[in-house]
Amino acid sequence: MIALSLISFAATLAPVQTQEEAPIATALASVSEDVRTYYQHVTFLANPWLEGRLPGTRGMEIARQYVEDHFVAGGLEAPFVDENGQPSYRQKFELAGQTDLASHSIGTTDMGLRAGRDFTAMSLGESGELTAPVTFVGYSIRRGLDDYSSYDEDIDDLTGKIALMLRFEPMDAEGNTKWSDRAPWSARASFSRKVRDAVRQGAAGVVIVNTPWANDARVEELPGFRSGGRVADVPVMMVSGDAGSQLVKNLSGGQQDLKALWAAANEGRTVVDLGGELSMSVEIERKPLYAENVAGLVPGRGDLANELVVVGAHLDHLGMGDFGSRDRENAGKVLHPGADDNASGSAAMMMIGEKLVADYANLPEGASARSILIMCFDAEESGLNGAGHYVDNPIVPLSDHVLMLNFDMIGRIENNRLSVSGTGTGVGMEDWARGFFEQSPLDIVENTRMSGGSDHLRFQQRDIPVMFAIIADFHDDYHTPRDTVDKLNCVGAVQAMELWYNLSLSMALRPERFAYAGGGGNARAAARAQAPADEAEPAEAPSRSTVSVRFGIMPGNYDEDAEGVLVGSVSPGGSAAEAGIQADDRLIKWNGDDIENVSGWMAQLAEHKPGDKVKVTVARGSEELEIEVELQAKPSDG
Repeated sequence: MIALSLISFAATLAPVQTQEEAPIATALASVSEDVRTYYQHVTFLANPWLEGRLPGTRGMEIARQYVEDHFVAGGLEAPFVDENGQPSYRQKFELAGQTDLASHSIGTTDMGLRAGRDFTAMSLGESGELTAPVTFVGYSIRRGLDDYSSYDEDIDDLTGKIALMLRFEPMDAEGNTKWSDRAPWSARASFSRKVRDAVRQGAAGVVIVNTPWANDARVEELPGFRSGGRVADVPVMMVSGDAGSQLVKNLSGGQQDLKALWAAANEGRTVVDLGGELSMSVEIERKPLYAENVAGLVPGRGDLANELVVVGAHLDHLGMGDFGSRDRENAGKVLHPGADDNASGSAAMMMIGEKLVADYANLPEGASARSILIMCFDAEESGLNGAGHYVDNPIVPLSDHVLMLNFDMIGRIENNRLSVSGTGTGVGMEDWARGFFEQSPLDIVENTRMSGGSDHLRFQQRDIPVMFAIIADFHDDYHTPRDTVDKLNCVGAVQAMELWYNLSLSMALRPERFAYAGGGGNARAAARAQAPADEAEPAEAPSRSTVSVRFGIMPGNYDEDAEGVLVGSVSPGGSAAEAGIQADDRLIKWNGDDIENVSGWMAQLAEHKPGDKVKVTVARGSEELEIEVELQAKPSDG
């Protein structure tokens, strides 16, 4: 009250502004009440005070509470039951956990290396303390291009030894990769793959040297501790180029030089016992991390009440950009507010819920209507975790879910264009939806096939029809600190909200449901095309335009720390189907090379042209099968 009184008193002393002197007030006065409400929601959710809405942070909890309070105020009911058996708007689930570095040290007795400047532990490994002999292993790549390998697997036994390796991959004298024409580095340069290869050879510890001669700005500094998920049960550390040079000289008694070893590793296998012992110690604390979906229910009535329409958007974002950032310079250092991605979609959820409650209150007596679940998913950015948890723990059987409508990034609509995909996932749904598209003031860019790697994917994988809306024209601020609220087109976003509201209400009242018709397309490419999935992985993800072939599967996971690619579904008539690849297979090798994850696999796929034949190793149950696949051309509609 004191603060409000001071503001009011100050207002009496301030000069009166004309409309010309108050352009923001003038703009807000010129738009509808819905646009003003939307502007308030999205401005709050993208405020820096909310810390980029990273799961596990105070800011994300504030965002969840904000959404929950508006669901309550809007008259939506609590759809979940908490651990005490009480109604709840939250659906809690555990993520991989928070990883903190308690202590780390490395070096010989006389080196005096400094943490942060000369070395850092990496969360790719585990806690451990050891003193062991050191072997230089080049780039630690078991299988590269042109028969390149850092190891002779029958000779290079690293049991009980520390593997000292170079960052990135073989490069020319100017420090540029020899293996990729499309990106700075190929998928073989990833940290996790290199560490796994060393551990497969028996390494008891891993030290990565930040290769000083690489043509990459990241050689000037060490990455933060949270640089990817755990891939090995041994301690993993990274040292600067200067520290690496000093280590090689000290351990070899001056007999070896890092630059000479680098030059040799660029040509092929270079495994050298350095002769000395190194001490390294890492203590990592792993704490459980919980996320929570926030949802409100508009209860149905009559014969349709037990069926459910889901309308959703993800609430979380990247925090400081420790993972997922496209801004290499500011990743992990500068707040990523996520105004478009996806405060824009979450703001619409609160408005849709409130409007539907009012509509249901005015339904004629005896009318039937499906229940509608309005959801703000958590932990989408780290692998569609919130949506995945919900489909594993739905409030009604999945067979009673008739449609899932998903929003991701509707705040930067340009040229009046909104992309809507998935209308072909329900039999007859395309014709039904098109009438609403034609009534919308937006120009709907329609794709009947399902695309976009957002939360709807988890529903589509369970044979539920889906529709997905996202801006048709991607912007360069995606996954950067520049995704701020001042750049949003709130009028266009409200028009998108109204489209989704009309579709959801119509589906709730429609007597017939749409039979599931399947889906197609690469489910993550639209989102992945813009940037590397994680700055810890140097390889760039290829864009859709660089991939000219169609494999014909829908991946069942997008976890960057998962090994291989789980086959969620197989498209009829595609390359995979013709070769006999099945749903629930896991793709683990591509022409003998390990398949790291979806991003790495896309890079491998981008190296081929239609008609190429590849040998794909799949894990099926307890068996591993090698299957030859002839790659088809990508359909012209993408």
